[in-house]
Order: sequence, then C-alpha cells, then structure tokens
Amino acid sequence: MLMKAELANSILEENHSTCVILKGEEIIYTSSYIGVKPLLVFMKEPKVYEASELILVDKVIGKAALLLAAKIGITEIYTPVTSLAALAAAKEHNISLYAAEVVPYIENRTKTGMCPIEMSVTNTNDLDEAFHNISDTIKVLMVAKSN
Repeated sequence: MLMKAELANSILEENHSTCVILKGEEIIYTSSYIGVKPLLVFMKEPKVYEASELILVDKVIGKAALLLAAKIGITEIYTPVTSLAALAAAKEHNISLYAAEVVPYIENRTKTGMCPIEMSVTNTNDLDEAFHNISDTIKVLMVAKSN
C-alpha cells in the first residue's frame, strides 16, 4: 500500500500539480489549486468518461475531498496524506484509498485546528449533504476573507 501511495508524489511532481485525475493511464485533468477546489472545478466539466475508470491522485485527501471524489464516481485514490475520517468514508463508499501517511484530521491552513471544510462533513457520509455542506462552508469562508 505504501509503494502505491508513494507513486502519488511522483505523479504530482511530474505534472507540477496538487491534483491529477486519470482515466486508466491517461491524464484527463490536472490542477494546482489547493484544498477541494480542484475537485469542485472538475465536477463542473462536461462528462466524457465512465466514472468507474477514474483514478484520483491528490496531495491531501480529507473526508471532504473523499466524499467529493465519491460523488464524481472515482473508485481509486492515491495520496501522500489522508485523514482517519477519509479512510472510514472510503470503506463506506467502496473506494480504494492508498496513503503514505494517515493523520488524525486535516489541519486548517494556519495549523491551529481542523480544516473548516473537513469539519463541515464530520457528521455525514451522504454525498449530496456533504456537497451542500462544503459549498456553504466555502461561501462563508469567502465572505470572511473579503472582509
């Protein structure tokens, strides 16, 4: 499992990205955005693929990112870092999650507590509810940031 997770770092570095989505071995999407933004942007793109063929390689996978990946239909994820909650959600949604390191939770950007996006999905594994919670939290954060 560790060997597969270490592949994530090399794929991300080679593509100068924080997020890479592959269809089989073909890269169909890359992003250098941070957080869950790459997955939210990908969700808006036209669907020209079978979701079951998609593999996600991402710098960090918390529960929020995991639930968005599940909503997209991704069934395999490789990452250098994941959270305990993401591992549990991966099992519930039948996603193969390979991580080099498992942390108790994903930290916020100032490293003073849990990431607010991660916190927004603490009490749900429902994909639609998670998407709604994540979207609402991002709106609140954007308003706070602009003040």
